[in-house]
Amino acid sequence: MRDVDDPGLMILVFIAIAIFTGVLWLVFGVGFGASFAIAMGAHLVAGIMMWVHMVLVYGMSEPVGGAERPVGRYILAAIAIVFFTGVLWVVFGVEHWVNFSIAAGTVCVAWIIMSVDERKRRRQEAEADRRRAEERDRREHREKQQGYRIEMIRLGEKSIEVFESMPKCLSSAETSLDRAENDFADSAFAPFWDSIENAAKTLAHFDKGLRDIEYNSSRYTELIKEYEDTPPEFPLARQSVAKLRVGSATAERMEALVRKAQRNFQFAMIYEQRKTNQILVAGFTSLAHALAQMTRQITASINGLSSSIGAIHSRMGDITEMASRHHKEHMEKTSEAAERQKKALEMLDNIQRGRRPFL
Repeated sequence: MRDVDDPGLMILVFIAIAIFTGVLWLVFGVGFGASFAIAMGAHLVAGIMMWVHMVLVYGMSEPVGGAERPVGRYILAAIAIVFFTGVLWVVFGVEHWVNFSIAAGTVCVAWIIMSVDERKRRRQEAEADRRRAEERDRREHREKQQGYRIEMIRLGEKSIEVFESMPKCLSSAETSLDRAENDFADSAFAPFWDSIENAAKTLAHFDKGLRDIEYNSSRYTELIKEYEDTPPEFPLARQSVAKLRVGSATAERMEALVRKAQRNFQFAMIYEQRKTNQILVAGFTSLAHALAQMTRQITASINGLSSSIGAIHSRMGDITEMASRHHKEHMEKTSEAAERQKKALEMLDNIQRGRRPFL
């Protein structure tokens, strides 16, 4: 792509003028002055034609320096004008000035027709490109929306799976605490702390489950804002999350047992040997850290989860009734999720009713 004032192009034009002048003078016998004038005129006409081409194809608003220049056509046009001039003079005996006018006019008309046709072609290509871009944007938008829906369903499914596992965590922790009470009564020092450590690890997994569900629900809330259709309902209800506060009571029970054991010199000695044991669950660094922070941590996680679930249901309340094309799918999934929650809630109720009172 060259500018009009490109030195290389100017040198090429001067060379072409010299060649065309020599051809007309030496080959066709035209006077030197007339040959030079015809060559200069041919390149002037070709230059004007190039400018006309730019206007017809790109329009007046297109900067000259920003558009592609038909340099090759410029040279071909000059050659054609000179060639036609020579043919008309030699073959038909027409005066070379008339020859030049006929040749220049013919090439100009042909050039204008080609330029108009090229502008039409470019306009059609631009329209086709615009339609393809719009269709691509629509397709990408549909795929993105479908991706949001799939991710929301996946987040809900993962959350209900975690929720189903949490009563088992609490049941296991309660079993370990029952065993710890028996160990304490039997003055079984090491087994007591084994049971406490097992209960702490299980409660740490319970807390991780709370934080996982909170993350899923927070991400779900973000997706609702981007999703344009009726979103699938998040499967956990506020009441189900509230029932998870049973876990705080289990943590408090463990805390009371540990406190009682630490008042006993022999149990306290064993604890000092074990308090640095690692608890390989995110959020806790050691047994001592878990025993000191478990109740507070679980309570904070439950509060955070309750807030997140509340935000989801408030957001869903702002959306119009679920009478959409997803209604049947929604009802089936809601029924299935409700049944799964019911089973988990029954297990939590059993844990709550079957727990021994704190010592």
